[in-house]
Amino acid sequence: MSDPVTAGAPDSGLDLKRFFHDLATPLSGASLHLERASRLAARGEDPEEALATARRELHRAFDLFERGRAELLKP
Repeated sequence: MSDPVTAGAPDSGLDLKRFFHDLATPLSGASLHLERASRLAARGEDPEEALATARRELHRAFDLFERGRAELLKP
């Protein structure tokens, strides 16, 4: 599996279009799960599972962001 930060980039440079696309995936997932948690809470149901999933997606996004930032700051 290719690295989403450098995939398709010449000379291991950052392919920003691919990076932003890959970053959008976990952010979109987090948003959907936060919306689900909100609906569950409004119905008086436990949103814990949806919140935990949103948290995992946000961790994935931040990890990817940090790898991309590190790639951008390479000398």
